[in-house]
Amino acid sequence: MVKVQKNTKKLDIQKDPRHILLRLTRVHFFYGLVYIVSIIIADAGNLIENEQAAKRWTAVGSLLVVNTIIWYLCRAKIKSDLFYKILLIILLACDIVFAATNVFWQRGMASKAVALFFVPIISAGLARSRSLVLATASVSAVAYSMASARYFYMNYGQGYTVELYGEMFFYSSLFFVVAFLMMISFRRAPD
Repeated sequence: MVKVQKNTKKLDIQKDPRHILLRLTRVHFFYGLVYIVSIIIADAGNLIENEQAAKRWTAVGSLLVVNTIIWYLCRAKIKSDLFYKILLIILLACDIVFAATNVFWQRGMASKAVALFFVPIISAGLARSRSLVLATASVSAVAYSMASARYFYMNYGQGYTVELYGEMFFYSSLFFVVAFLMMISFRRAPD
């Protein structure tokens, strides 16, 4: 009896960053669609003002334009791995800016948009690079803290200073918890 071996090939960004980035951009199209639906629901229910709705449409439109350009460049099948790693960093930076602006627009430390920071951290985890995951978590913590503090001091009196610093510490620490979990997930198990 002859055993047939299956060809199981694991995809790794260090071996093929184009495929991972291509998949990431496809998920980002869904991410943009989910965000658009949330804008429509909030606007239809008069939960946000027209100006806020316009800002959110602009933000998601900008993110989707960058995502579409990166997706198109991935489909061009350029042979340089460095090229795709740079595109990934651009996508992560856009995700962080998108999350930070949403936190600012949605009342800083009171914002539920803090969850948007998990998208770039988890996306960075797909690169299986400790330094990229930690850098993404660090930049996310700084961006969240800046957006929250800026809103707080521009609208002083909507909360307590100790509450601001407590929220900044909690969420920034949570970004690193998720980063550490991502690093555990791509650690190789012993054979």
